Amino acid sequence: MNSFLKRVRLAVRLPQRQAVFQLNKERIGVPFLYVGLLSALVCIPLSIETFLQSEGIIADLALPMFLVYFVFVYFPLFALSVYSLLAVVTALARAIALAAKRKLTFLMLYKIACFAATLPILGYGACLLVNEDWAKIWVGISIVFILVLLIRLLFHYPQANKSKLHKQTK
Repeated sequence: MNSFLKRVRLAVRLPQRQAVFQLNKERIGVPFLYVGLLSALVCIPLSIETFLQSEGIIADLALPMFLVYFVFVYFPLFALSVYSLLAVVTALARAIALAAKRKLTFLMLYKIACFAATLPILGYGACLLVNEDWAKIWVGISIVFILVLLIRLLFHYPQANKSKLHKQTK
């Protein structure tokens, strides 16, 4: 729990150079787990609200069946959409990194994008609780936020040597 909170503090400090370099030292599995935990944290109040205010077929489900539905249907789809959006934003940042001749790999950028998604994921959860229309707008704002943050981070790293850049594009 302490290391999770440490990563949250570092993620909130992005795009500071020291925070970027510390988060970039993490193994690739850590950001996946981090985003998964944040997504689960966002889904807990959403699942309670959905169960209490549900209509139709979902309202007829018993609590254990609803939890099975939520854990095995809703949460995986939500997490997959978060990971997919992060991959698309990272691919855009990778293209910009290649154009700017920076020596950054997709995985390095993806790790930082996962940590940069801290505030957008928590904000999305808050928007879902307040108003679903705000949540749709928040997704667009979050994508732009993460992309701008990644672009700013690109310039913390030096330009690639011509031989290394040539190997990366193959």
